[in-house]
Amino acid sequence: MRRRRLRTYQAPGRGRNQPGGDKPGSGPGGNCVCPACGYTTPHSRLTPCNQRKCPKCGETMTRQ
Repeated sequence: MRRRRLRTYQAPGRGRNQPGGDKPGSGPGGNCVCPACGYTTPHSRLTPCNQRKCPKCGETMTRQ
């Protein structure tokens, strides 16, 4: 006797190659923000925010 696989509902925008959703890659726009002092600078596509250091205090920056 063969068992059937149950199909589960998948919300739109969450599948492979689908637009939308909360994905780690946030695209080219946005700002890099220092969590310590609040300094902001525009995000560049060449270097991720977590690899940049704040010019004011030297803390690692995060993506806004």
